[in-house]
Amino acid sequence: MPRALILVADGSEEIEFVTPYDVLIRAGFEVVSAGVQLKDDGIAHMTRNIRIIPDHPTLSSVPHQTAHESFDILILPGGGPGAQTFSNNDTVLELIAAFRTAGKYVAAICAGTTALVAAQKKHGGEKVRVTSHPSVQEKVEGEGGWEYSVERVVVDGKVITSRGPGTALGFSLAIVEAIAGKSKRDEVAGPMVVAETL
Repeated sequence: MPRALILVADGSEEIEFVTPYDVLIRAGFEVVSAGVQLKDDGIAHMTRNIRIIPDHPTLSSVPHQTAHESFDILILPGGGPGAQTFSNNDTVLELIAAFRTAGKYVAAICAGTTALVAAQKKHGGEKVRVTSHPSVQEKVEGEGGWEYSVERVVVDGKVITSRGPGTALGFSLAIVEAIAGKSKRDEVAGPMVVAETL
């Protein structure tokens, strides 16, 4: 059974957190969520004021030093404030670097791509083709060496990125296909009545 670790912080975007969580569960993944620097007793206050209680209130309650050995993919939702928290958190940046060094998947959507860029800047690693929310495009491109795309979902090797809330379903299905194959993607998308163009 594939395993996914998805992070959440205050100011993470609801759709970009919930959609991958939901779709991956439908695909038979084990999904584990972990909070990053949550201020309110382990509850994430999302961008539209929805409250999310992660499976683990902090990364310290997940074996984050060896998470790249236990999980197949690390997922970073967007939302400007949440992505900023990820980008400034040394543990998150080390986690991203460890997954990439181990050849595991890292997926980021919307402003979450900025954390991927911050991790590469601090810990090194290959710069690949990515996308992000238009509001942070200059920040991503400004780091140099990242090939930027305006496609809705971009898969380059073991890095999967996407643009925003409206692309969250396509992003999630791309993760399923990358790890579990196209037949599993189709199996999940059919009962969800997913449109051919997302």
